[in-house]
Amino acid sequence: MIRFLLSLFLLMVKPLYGVWLTYEEAVLNSPFKTASLGWTIPVPNEDAYLIQGKGDDWKLWYKVSLLEMDTTVFLDSTALNWQGDDLHISKLTFAKSGTKLLLRTDSKKIWRYSHFSTYYVYDLDVERLMKVSENNTQLRNVKFSPDGEYIAYVRKDNNLYMFDFTRGRERQLTTTGSETISNGHFGWLYEEELTGYDGYRWSPNGESIAFWEEDESRVPEFTMINELGQYPTVQTIRYPKAGETNPTLKIGIIRIKGAGRKWVDQGYTDNDYLPWMEWVNKDKVAYLKMDRKQKNWDLMIADRATGRSLKVLSESDPEGWLENHGQIRFLNDGKIVWISENSGYKHIWMSKHSGSRTWPVTEGQWEVSSIVHIDEENELLYFMANKESVFERRFYSVRFDGTELTLLTPEAGNHRIQVTGSKTYFIDTYSSLDRPQTLLLKDMKTGTLIRVMAETDRQQFIDYEWSTPKIVHFPTGDGTEQLDGIITLPPDYTPDKKYPVIIYGYGMPGTQIVWNRWGGTWNQFLAQQGYILFSMDTRGMSGRGEAFKNLSYGDMSRYLAKDQVAGINYLVNEGYADPDRIGAWGWSGGGYFTCLMLTRNGKYFKAGVSVAPCTDFRLYDTAYTERSMGLPQENGPGYDSTSTISWMNRMEGSILLMHGTEDDNVHAQHTTHFVQAALKAGKDVEWFKYPGRNHGIYGGGAHEHLYKKMIEFFKEKL
Repeated sequence: MIRFLLSLFLLMVKPLYGVWLTYEEAVLNSPFKTASLGWTIPVPNEDAYLIQGKGDDWKLWYKVSLLEMDTTVFLDSTALNWQGDDLHISKLTFAKSGTKLLLRTDSKKIWRYSHFSTYYVYDLDVERLMKVSENNTQLRNVKFSPDGEYIAYVRKDNNLYMFDFTRGRERQLTTTGSETISNGHFGWLYEEELTGYDGYRWSPNGESIAFWEEDESRVPEFTMINELGQYPTVQTIRYPKAGETNPTLKIGIIRIKGAGRKWVDQGYTDNDYLPWMEWVNKDKVAYLKMDRKQKNWDLMIADRATGRSLKVLSESDPEGWLENHGQIRFLNDGKIVWISENSGYKHIWMSKHSGSRTWPVTEGQWEVSSIVHIDEENELLYFMANKESVFERRFYSVRFDGTELTLLTPEAGNHRIQVTGSKTYFIDTYSSLDRPQTLLLKDMKTGTLIRVMAETDRQQFIDYEWSTPKIVHFPTGDGTEQLDGIITLPPDYTPDKKYPVIIYGYGMPGTQIVWNRWGGTWNQFLAQQGYILFSMDTRGMSGRGEAFKNLSYGDMSRYLAKDQVAGINYLVNEGYADPDRIGAWGWSGGGYFTCLMLTRNGKYFKAGVSVAPCTDFRLYDTAYTERSMGLPQENGPGYDSTSTISWMNRMEGSILLMHGTEDDNVHAQHTTHFVQAALKAGKDVEWFKYPGRNHGIYGGGAHEHLYKKMIEFFKEKL
């Protein structure tokens, strides 16, 4: 109690130099202004973007030239007025042709990304606002055809429809929609873990649509209860937990004009996955078939007219799993470009159209994360990779034959790239541990700086005594690998003092937490409260090749637990940490990490705050869990070892769990199971359940309450 009261007093103490963050600044109203373009809408085929007016000018939309930064009115205040009501736009999208705008309003969220919304279209050629069909409300997955002459969408009956702007007519394209069968829109599993909610693809010429039909009738239902009304309401989700039955899918092709629907002959699965599909050209559509354990995939090419399929590529990973990255492209001459781990590292590969011969374009002990753009005329591939450092993503180009590999972003740090409409320039948004966010406009071919678009003022952070994190390295406990961590010290740190440590973790297989990029305000607030902040990448995480990643396969907890102990030993041996005051916190997968540290590594941890945790992966979904764990029916010992509840007897410290009661992703059931086991074992456990909140736990004061309880808990227990 004395330490807790002293800690509360220290919260009120101001630093001798500069200003330190208040709780309100750290959580609610950041004092820092970060360089950003804000909400921008790229203009097709131009080096320009749209922005919405501010304040009293909110009805106006402006066009900004990237080269000159000239701003002109694009839509006046009357353009987006429907029968006397000004539309409040939540999203604006150009047709690929650049002749029409799709306007989204009145959105109601379904799951993480999906929503019901009301839609309008603005025709730029004739300056006319129109509804998307007579009944333009509660539409989903609304997309223009490539030429902008049609628009497709999914209604509440789970059928796919099309609207012809010229004729002003709607046409129903599918008829099988029901409570359990969806056409052109995915249910929870595919939206969250595999493909997103978008379940159809327009052909390049706009004459056909390829779509998924998903049947969830055999998928078990999970029930969530909302008690905020006079009587509770119930919401159910078709949610396949590990080892349970997946949705059934098949792929069909519809002609926009005339009758006819063709089912793709091998585009069907009743328990495996069809996670990706794109048109190769106007006559061929490609799709990926992946097995349930995600160890094997086949790339198939189907004929639009006949529906017949041909397998052109296959990959497998018997020791781990294959990434569902969607990084597959088709060139005009039929060649296939994709990212593969065939060499042991993620690299760009190329193949003949038939798959009869494949070859690597990039090679080395580094990894490509994404293909950004392909310039076929000049035979150049543009991509993101960690070639300079495992802690950084930079932008490169390379010729189709693998020569002339060129670094286009020489600045140290992590980069995000947006190619402009003309494909002549790109916007480079980057930061590093010691440099806050900067935006640069650069030449696409050479990376030459055209101009600085925006810079974040570093002085504002110095004024708040910002503590620059540093990346550290140390061996595993058995000395077989070198591990990486990142440490943030209190701004008044002195080497002769041992500090309490809060380890922020995630640690899910194939992820990465240590990056050379600007840090977060919450970490700085905790550091200013006298804590050392630490994170690390354990064996089984990404960026260091297939073999390193696959160490997590079958038991994701094994090295996550072992290697965190190596990190703690490093902190203690280097004189940073008080070994009796080690804490942990994390959200979602990080919530799992926290529960695992407080149980399996219980003797090392005094306190932990676990937000929306997965506590037993038997309770999580098939696609995410089974890719690194296999089936629970075949890997019972691995699932037992991974469950935090299995290690409850080792728990010695105190833990606080916080969960939203309507978390559709990681169900509050996880927290309930953990709390029940902790109570039975007589452990020090506290918990909060936030009524009606989802995985993000926000709104109505929930966000503020959560972070306040977190810091109070650490002040009392650590």
